This record gives sequence, C-alpha cells and structure tokens, in this order.
Amino acid sequence: MKKLLLVMLAAGIVLLIVNFVLPSNDFKEVPMQLEVSAYDYANEEFEEAYVIDDQQEIENFTASLNKANHKNGSYELSRQPDYSIVMVYNNGSIDTLRLWLDFDTDLDLFNSDKTDGHYRLKNDGAREVIREILE
Repeated sequence: MKKLLLVMLAAGIVLLIVNFVLPSNDFKEVPMQLEVSAYDYANEEFEEAYVIDDQQEIENFTASLNKANHKNGSYELSRQPDYSIVMVYNNGSIDTLRLWLDFDTDLDLFNSDKTDGHYRLKNDGAREVIREILE
C-alpha cells in the first residue's frame, strides 16, 4: 500500500513538473499566412493589414506563441492591443490574435478567438522573435 501511494505521489509530481516546464503547444497547426495590423494610437484605429507569407517566419512565430503560458480568466485591459494578427490556415479557417506588447515589465500578453483566457509570454527569446517578425 505504501509503495502504491509513493508511486502515485511521484507520478503526480512528475505530471506537475511536465505541465509547468513544457510549452503549452496550443497552436499546433502552422498557418499559411499572417495578416498583421498595428494599432495607431494617434488615430485610434488599426492600420491597414500587411501580409506575412514567408513560411520560416510563420513557423518561428508559431513556435514562439507555443512558449507562452495559457491562463484562464481575464485581465483588465486599459488599452487597445498593439497588434491584431489574423492567422489564415490551409483549410480556410482563421484565428485572430490580439497582442499587447509590454503588458507588464517583463511580459507580453495575447489572446485568441479560438481559446478562452490569455497567454502570457515571458520568454525573452520568444518575445524577441515575435517583435522582429512583426516590425
């Protein structure tokens, strides 16, 4: 009985560690293009979208998104997102992301039409990759 309890406890600890260490991987499918619109705070509207169709950049973008931590619930958002990003997939479906850069001192925040909650991106390397692709 003690061995079974120890095995179950060890398995629980391993599952918790894996859950916190590995990326969320919510964005399994790589889109065929990104339609990116930056928010113009002076005019209080999104600029005209530009298209990113370079597959290597899109794969890097998606891999960086998957390094974010997903949190259920909501944040009080006092400003518009810095970017609206429409991810267009091969089957014709889309997913719209809204990205807030520097939401806090060391994190960017984004949400998706296809999932509840928000994603917190703290990984400096992933944040940098996303910024380079969008700018």
